[in-house]
Order: sequence, then structure tokens, then C-alpha cells
Amino acid sequence: PLIPRERITAGGATPAGFDELISTSDFITLHMPLIEETRHLINERALRLMKPHAVLINTSRGGVVDEAALVRALREGGIGGAGLDVFEQEPVSPGNPLLKLDNVVLTPHIAGYSDIFHDCFWRYSVETALALANGLWPRSPLNRADITPR
Repeated sequence: PLIPRERITAGGATPAGFDELISTSDFITLHMPLIEETRHLINERALRLMKPHAVLINTSRGGVVDEAALVRALREGGIGGAGLDVFEQEPVSPGNPLLKLDNVVLTPHIAGYSDIFHDCFWRYSVETALALANGLWPRSPLNRADITPR
């Protein structure tokens, strides 16, 4: 809703409303802050619109998904599966029903962690600072059109 239609089509994508997007997607991955407008965005209604084989992936914030509704959808075959590394209540209670479902993959909000993570994290941070200090573009700028190096 925040990106103009022309920018979406210029990037080769097709604009779609929320209901169309979740009802036609095989995989839905969530990347958003938890604000009042996104709290329980994925609720009973949204889950019922999803395909029965669809997979929901949430790496944003736990409160974006209504966990009780998600558990029902996963148990009843409303959706095919879920991948979660955030939860409504953290740390996750040992009694959380998500822990007992075979069609869920759960990780502790470190899904991007790897053996080389720490090396790359610090190296890229220093490289970015040095590039900007020298008037160069960083390796992977965000919103490049809005940034002007010195």
C-alpha cells in the first residue's frame, strides 16, 4: 500500500491487494514492524483465504500473526505449513502447541546466523563505514536514490 503502482510495475511486478496476494500465493513471507495496523494481520480470516498447501513464513514480529488461529489452520489443513522464528510470547512456553506440530519449522530469531556470520557482519560494517568516509557507495545501499555520498 505504500509503493506507487507505477514503481511496482516498473520493477516487473504486478500490484495486488492483500486478499488477492494471500489467496494466490504459495509462500507468504512477512517482513514488517509490529504496529497497530499489522497486529494480527494474519488472522483467522486471512488464513482461511490462503491456499491449503500455502506456507507462511514469519521473521518479522510474533504479534503480526494470531498464533491461536495459525495453530487451528495448521491442525485442520487450512494451510500446508509455517516457518517461524518469532512468536507472540517470547521466550516460547514449553506448552506452546506450535512445538508439537509436524508442519512447522521453528527457529530462535537467528535464522540468518551461520558460522561466518560474525566475520561478515563486522567486516561489512567496517567496509561500509570506510566506503562512505571515502565518498564511495557502500556494497549494498538501501534506497540508493535517497542517498548522496559525501
